[in-house]
Amino acid sequence: MTLCTTVPNLTTSFILPLKTPTPRISRVASGHLSLRCAQVSSAQMLDTQQGKAIFQKACIGCHYEGGNVLQPGATLTARDLERNGVATEENIFKITYYGKGRMPGFGEKCAPKGQCTFGPRLSDEDIHLLAEYVKSQADEGWPKLERT
Repeated sequence: MTLCTTVPNLTTSFILPLKTPTPRISRVASGHLSLRCAQVSSAQMLDTQQGKAIFQKACIGCHYEGGNVLQPGATLTARDLERNGVATEENIFKITYYGKGRMPGFGEKCAPKGQCTFGPRLSDEDIHLLAEYVKSQADEGWPKLERT
């Protein structure tokens, strides 16, 4: 079940608890804010937690809070992902697997070696979880990450 409501002229900040259903806020054409609540299964929560853990281990050094310390125009924000033609989970998977530009690839069969990380490689499943996590964070505006 999905619940939707509109909050007119919302100007104050507030914090919503992270419970199932998960609240999401987005601006609609009328200038109002829309509050959407979507049911999240325990499997989806586990995937998100695993994706977050992989991100914090392999990516956060360059992409803290979705940014990019080496190449400012290649952040993980929805706007930059779209502009750079990598706004889908599939495209995020490919770049994470094979690398692109200054970003090394993390896939087990990444080639050529000069484009790939010198550190530990990630399994295909881990890269899928990571791509799903990055896409969801980008869609939500990269809310602050809790340190684990």
